[in-house]
Amino acid sequence: RDSRRMPMITISVFVWFLISLSWRLTIISIFLLAIVALANQYFIYRSREFGRILSEKSREYSNKLFEILTGIRLIKTVSNESYEYDLIKKIIREREQADFDAQANSSLIGPFNEVSGIISVLVMVVLGRYLFLDKIESFSTILLTYLVFLFRLLPLVGQLNSSRSRLANVAHSAKITTEFLRQDNKPFMSKGSEIYHKLEQGINFKEVSFSYPGHEDLVLNKINLWIEKGKTIALVGASGAGKSTIADLLPRFYDPTEGTITIDGKDLREYDLKTFRRAMGVVSQDTFLFNNSISYNIAYGRENFTLEEIIEAAKRANAYEFIIDLPKGFDTEIGDRGVRLSGGQRQRIAIARALLRNPDILILDEATSALDTVSERLVQQAIDEVCRDRTTLVIAHRLSTVQKAHKIVVLDKGSIVELGNHEKLLEKNGYYARLYSMQFTEQSRPKVILPTNESLLRASLQASYKFRSRLSYEVRSHLNVMLGSLILVNDGFLDNPEEQYELIEESYNSAMRLLKIIEFYEDNNISQNY
Repeated sequence: RDSRRMPMITISVFVWFLISLSWRLTIISIFLLAIVALANQYFIYRSREFGRILSEKSREYSNKLFEILTGIRLIKTVSNESYEYDLIKKIIREREQADFDAQANSSLIGPFNEVSGIISVLVMVVLGRYLFLDKIESFSTILLTYLVFLFRLLPLVGQLNSSRSRLANVAHSAKITTEFLRQDNKPFMSKGSEIYHKLEQGINFKEVSFSYPGHEDLVLNKINLWIEKGKTIALVGASGAGKSTIADLLPRFYDPTEGTITIDGKDLREYDLKTFRRAMGVVSQDTFLFNNSISYNIAYGRENFTLEEIIEAAKRANAYEFIIDLPKGFDTEIGDRGVRLSGGQRQRIAIARALLRNPDILILDEATSALDTVSERLVQQAIDEVCRDRTTLVIAHRLSTVQKAHKIVVLDKGSIVELGNHEKLLEKNGYYARLYSMQFTEQSRPKVILPTNESLLRASLQASYKFRSRLSYEVRSHLNVMLGSLILVNDGFLDNPEEQYELIEESYNSAMRLLKIIEFYEDNNISQNY
């Protein structure tokens, strides 16, 4: 701060000396320097504009580079490398041009101030001879002394103008940073002071409504929900029904717009945020893993752990078998976001992390939605293990993963439309039953094991004509279920593209296999063998 004040103090001292020598010449000097300052204002305006362009181009370049790196698979898949290369090359050139313009503008300020100073001195000499015409004997002495002080003053003025230009150049970036650091326009959450220890009774949502900041439309509308300790609650519904929003309110990523969430009868906002979140575990479909070892990722966020605890958590999460097959076992580096692991392996690592934390409350957000059948089975077994005797909130599109839940909450457009366990909701024959019928065969339908090759099929057909008729019935029934699954995709109940693609591919492959079986035993004249 003192270094910034020194130039102003020095200028003030010099101005006082100049006034004491000749107030008339000082007035002329101030007038001329004011003209120079106004001329400098043009350069300062240009510096501010070039700084804004440079800041925007730098941000555009960073965003585009990150976008290309994260989407490199898609870019290569559609052979769009040339387009993206030309686009980022254009952005780089525009950024370099803005940087060059800003530096060129700053470089002009120094020479301009030098020339302006020389012109100002010449003007003062001419005007000084006119002002001191009646004192021609003392003119040379006064003017020489005055110019000595003035020449000491001009570099300081030029330094101030250069500083103004540099400040203008970074003004836009400073504005963005200041806006980011402001606290008066941000809805900071109160952290509370009550230390959270353990859930004793349950969690209660009372008339909870919520809308995202800047949007008036309610995502949740008057939600009333009781989650008993040690029970598993499943949230199902179409995309945009508000399932994930409820899951975000519980760890206080957001606070309700209206209503309250209570823990054992006490408002959630009264609890210390850090201790409450430490008692929670979250496993989502988009599992994040650090570019580090497997043991580091499993133990992340946990203090005072042992290798034996990590191994035990991995075993309970069905992850131990594939981990020990890796080159360095638990010390294997898994790459950025776990790129060296499959989707199912990443999910099991996330579940192991939750098991090691031993959370009091667990949130599972579409934990198996993007997995293949084998991985889903392994992950589901791990989920069943982690949910045992634990208060759990499950979000799922696949209803097969929520049938064991103690309570199923059916959401539609931000409101609860149905509530109950799996059997009771099917008996109601409402919204949940319609979703279920689209994904599964009716439970009362008898199961028939289909032959897997032609020889077995031929033997079965020769055994019984009645069985053949029954087989045709079963095959067509499965085809109807596949059509129901495709309707589920078409109606928008699935918001995950990978899940949609997987469901369509499985339905197509199964349909082709069953159609071939139908053609074989209906068109082949095997009846001649009877």
